[in-house]
Amino acid sequence: MPVRVDFSADLILICNSLDAGGIERVVSTLANEWSRRGRRICVITLHNRRKFYDLDPTIHHVIIDRAGLNRVASLLRWVASWLGSDGPPKWWLLGVLAAALHHIPCKRLYRSYHTFVYAFAAALLRRAIRRVESPVVVALGTPINIITLKACRGMGRRLIISERNDPRRLSRYKQWDVLARRLYNHADLVTANTRGALRDMGEYVDAGKLAYVPNPLLLSNSSKGSTAPSSAPFILNVGRMVPAKAQDVLLEAFAQLGDEFNGWRLAIVGDGRLEEDLRTRAASLGMEGRVEWHGLVHDPYVLYRSATIFALPSRVEGTPNVLLEAMSCGLPVVVSDGAPGLLELVEDEVTGLVVPVNDPVALASALRRLARDGELRRRLGEAARERISEHDLPRALAAWETAIGLTCGPEVRQSF
Repeated sequence: MPVRVDFSADLILICNSLDAGGIERVVSTLANEWSRRGRRICVITLHNRRKFYDLDPTIHHVIIDRAGLNRVASLLRWVASWLGSDGPPKWWLLGVLAAALHHIPCKRLYRSYHTFVYAFAAALLRRAIRRVESPVVVALGTPINIITLKACRGMGRRLIISERNDPRRLSRYKQWDVLARRLYNHADLVTANTRGALRDMGEYVDAGKLAYVPNPLLLSNSSKGSTAPSSAPFILNVGRMVPAKAQDVLLEAFAQLGDEFNGWRLAIVGDGRLEEDLRTRAASLGMEGRVEWHGLVHDPYVLYRSATIFALPSRVEGTPNVLLEAMSCGLPVVVSDGAPGLLELVEDEVTGLVVPVNDPVALASALRRLARDGELRRRLGEAARERISEHDLPRALAAWETAIGLTCGPEVRQSF
């Protein structure tokens, strides 16, 4: 029985959602720009529970709803975390029971469930892909890469997957690491937004299949949806409020700056599950009136342009779009050495300052130094702006098109 075709596209882009996030930003930027240049684009997402980025109306958007499965997965993650942490009472007998429940049936059940979810999602995705006539499929993000590799098996499409994390981090998530090592080499091309990730994936992907493609940087001149903080100098942080972003370290560092910097503010943009904990921590440090919580901001460029310093002390990162945006605005940046992707952009004392990860004292020292030295801020900011030139939208888009194998039509050439 022939498969019904709903749409014909030059390529299909696949990601988890259009929620606020780095992958979602890249997908929406690429899709919208290619659509503007006359390409026929299809975007497939696995859910649409919260939509942060908008797609051009000409883009064919397919949503695979896994709401029921996602709720069960969230419950199992919570149970596994509760049993393995401080949740259960620590009396001897209950402690032994909790450990057994966590390490034997609960973890095994979750792994089995995860395998089922991947298979089920791959089946749904395969059905969606078959209804779009397109020679090229591009997936972004480790879980989506794995699901798409399973979905496209035997379909004859050119399949490109894009790793957006530090592959060494996957070793902490054994199932993902095993699947990546087993499946990634079956893709036609494996891209990454850091050269370090390519080196690491060289252990299990043929060298001829690896390609570096930079995150596209789309500058904005609009201030719509953004509220600038007070006229006082301020340190800016943008990111999800999750452990990987280390806003807790930033709060500790900011509290250590001392009375000399009482007129300074800390502006935090984003939301996440740690927001309440971080607000409580700020209050306990006596900084309630000095920290400004902006929540999700659709266009944070008014904040980038009015900030004095940008701080990103992350524990884990790929190539964060927020860092590219801050550097493009000439902001002096402070980053941690815990994320290899950051260090490909920020060279200590050249394009920014680098401090040890999880070290609020060192971070406070770097912030204090920048706050006191306007000439250092200017020099580092100018070098930062020059460093990220390869991420300018025309250059980045050309790199993506070369890697994917798209031919430039007349409208595309005229846009450069």
